[in-house]
Amino acid sequence: MGFNLRVLHITNNYPTAQFPIFGIFVKEQIESLTLEGVDSDIFFINGRENGKKGYFDGLRDLRKKLRNDEYDILHCHHVFSAVLLMFTFRFYKFKRIVSYQNPPKKEGGLILYWIIKAFFNGIIIKNNPKLNKKSTYYLPNGVNTNFFKEYTYDESISKLGLNIDKNYILFMDSYKRRTQKRVDRFDKVIDILLENGNPYNIEPLKLTNTNRKLIPYYLSISSVHLITSDFEGSPNSVKECLACNTPVVSTPVGNVLDLIGDIDGCYISKSFDQTELAKLVVKSLKHKNFSSRAQLLKKELDLKSVSKKLLGIYQSIQ
Repeated sequence: MGFNLRVLHITNNYPTAQFPIFGIFVKEQIESLTLEGVDSDIFFINGRENGKKGYFDGLRDLRKKLRNDEYDILHCHHVFSAVLLMFTFRFYKFKRIVSYQNPPKKEGGLILYWIIKAFFNGIIIKNNPKLNKKSTYYLPNGVNTNFFKEYTYDESISKLGLNIDKNYILFMDSYKRRTQKRVDRFDKVIDILLENGNPYNIEPLKLTNTNRKLIPYYLSISSVHLITSDFEGSPNSVKECLACNTPVVSTPVGNVLDLIGDIDGCYISKSFDQTELAKLVVKSLKHKNFSSRAQLLKKELDLKSVSKKLLGIYQSIQ
């Protein structure tokens, strides 16, 4: 079905030279669709580096593109991309869909969500499987399981030059310290774990805009990935960790219940309290023989499986 399907991906979330892993999941999703035979074009609004000018220039250039080119589907990644498309006043002759990256109330708000819903043929959300109905589709991003795989402890130690005796507790952010990620909460959890002489031999490991080639090694060496966010959509780092057989402890955000709620050794706190999170980290550290990659594949959260589901969504709005 993918062959001869032409899709324009409109996104403000895509890698650049300055931020090489910002929006990498959008890039990989588009590439996975290409492997399925979809003819994909990319229209990137670089608002992160160019500010408001990036959006104003984007509006002008997108109007021109839609006037001159033909597409079967316009796929907006992030609600701001959808808003830009609407302001071109040229969207009506195309089928159109938008992928939210965060819960709608945290990405533009619920009023905008209902406006978008009225003007788009479909909405993809990543945080709540219960919303999978009518023209709303639940589809988390897939993970590249060829790239994200477990390396041995010795391989990771040798590659990264870290201490073999430490239990590394991992914090990840793709390109900057975003407020929603709550690194301050992470630090408080670490402080609790370090009390009374650091009995668990803890060492915090914070990754921000890290060389992507090294990330699977960091995941493989980490004893626990700790998510301390106030909100999420479908955290990509959770799926990457599961592919690398790295346990996850998380606040109750996004779709983490769907991702790790049934995996032994992974835990979700009932609150956002740092003391509760610290106890769950200890509980995860004591779990032996952790393995999660098979469950990730069973949940069909690899790139290929997700791309096939996305093709099905495209088909449903044709």
